[in-house]
Amino acid sequence: MHRRTAHAALLVLTIIVVALSIGSVRLDSATSDEPAYIGAGMIKLVDGRLDYFRDEPPLMNSISAAPLVIAGYRLPPIWNLDSNHWGVGKQFLWRSGFDGHRMLLLARLPTLALFVALIATVYCLVLRETGSPMWALAAAALTGFCPNLMAHGRLATVDLALTFFAFAATALFLVVIDTGSLAAAIGMGIASAAAVMSKTSGNIIGPYFLILLIAAIVFKRTPNPRRVVAMFAVAIVSAITCAEVFILAEASNAYIETFRPLPRLLVPFAEYAANIRAITGWYTQGHTLPQFLLGQFSTNGWPHYYLIAFLLKTTIPGIALLVFALARRSNFKVVALMLFVVMFMVIAAAGHLDLGLRYVLPIYPFIYAAIAIALSSAAPLPRVAKRRASAAVVIALLTWHVAENLIAYPHYLSYFNEGIGSKRNADKFLIDSNLDWGQDLRRLDAWCREQGVAQITVHYFGGADLGYDVRSARPIQWSSPGPEPLPKGYFALSRHLYRVSHAPNVWPVDYDTYLAANHARYVTTVGGSINIYAIE
Repeated sequence: MHRRTAHAALLVLTIIVVALSIGSVRLDSATSDEPAYIGAGMIKLVDGRLDYFRDEPPLMNSISAAPLVIAGYRLPPIWNLDSNHWGVGKQFLWRSGFDGHRMLLLARLPTLALFVALIATVYCLVLRETGSPMWALAAAALTGFCPNLMAHGRLATVDLALTFFAFAATALFLVVIDTGSLAAAIGMGIASAAAVMSKTSGNIIGPYFLILLIAAIVFKRTPNPRRVVAMFAVAIVSAITCAEVFILAEASNAYIETFRPLPRLLVPFAEYAANIRAITGWYTQGHTLPQFLLGQFSTNGWPHYYLIAFLLKTTIPGIALLVFALARRSNFKVVALMLFVVMFMVIAAAGHLDLGLRYVLPIYPFIYAAIAIALSSAAPLPRVAKRRASAAVVIALLTWHVAENLIAYPHYLSYFNEGIGSKRNADKFLIDSNLDWGQDLRRLDAWCREQGVAQITVHYFGGADLGYDVRSARPIQWSSPGPEPLPKGYFALSRHLYRVSHAPNVWPVDYDTYLAANHARYVTTVGGSINIYAIE
């Protein structure tokens, strides 16, 4: 395949991915975190209050809010005094008098743009490393049609941003190792700073790059070690400069004054340290919300949580290709990419915060690029028949991977592979953002309209507003399994809340007991995350 043909194929692939993303997210309700991120982003971007919702660094929140600011939306000034970012975000979307659905879509567009950039970056890295347009397209297809990347590549959250910036920085560092390019070093520094300023787990970039630098020098994988060390220093300076410019440009004077007598140029470092302190407790002490895995609840998580989540929510052909690739003899670039995966998974496993596969989302492009590079560089099989059979297997697995995405459409957040059996079993394995993050409330409204339902009782988990999103029927908000009996008619229950009801000390009874007492009959599941019951 000629490169020009491959570039055209990449464009077609990207257009399909964008169409699927927009088509699926168009009816996705606000997920649990999106209103908080959007509200905080507005306050950070417009008012320069970088301390607002300090659990998240300011960059991606601000980027998500940028289309809203450009479109002329503003928060009422009095809301800026409210420290509850969850409440502020919901007020802004659903109670400000603006079109909340339009604002939500606008805030999601920057993430989609970064998703497209991620696909292109994976393609370019693999093409550069292999010289093969076919393998570059294969890696781009694995990335673009990954259900998990697509699930979070359409939302106004921070996980995809970290994924893109971390991978882009790594791709540029590999160029630096090979060529000592000054431009690549500067770009590496900027992308690294963006990763750290998008999500705190982006701090892994520093030690990861240091290990790669040492390995490249020790194992003689770079032609000019001194040049590479010098460019590594340039990247550090670029990262610091990028952070200085962004933080000082966005921060208000009033906010900067809170750090006095600290010199102005040290404010970004103080902001960085404050962000680290704010998030440390989440990582080291777990979460008060029940964390769930394979029928068990915990507030401290499990070391094997993310590995199991990966095995259950990654496409089976994607896993098979990874095993196939790792069975081949690896080169330095494959080891470098997989080192990030191992480091990220180990650090995640060592923590006590297990609320979704999205926390390790950045591993996916590294895995997909490593697969393509490893398989392309493997020694050719001795017989033509074996080579053709091997190629057929790879093509079949790629086709299966793409098919999994198309079958999952439009319900990417609730995607699980065939390992769980029936999709009805999903909440027995994982919940929260793995299954039900509040994305299907508007689809519940569509179901009510199609079924002619005039009134429905709803116990909903997510960031949307019941009265705003459910308009085809009069919704009755429910808050727990009892003690009052359910009204006759239909009852909609978020699967996350259904499963959480079985956790100790959450409610006096679980939903199985409560639904049985109310003679509830299961009707259907809307969008993969909301169960509908008939109360007779």
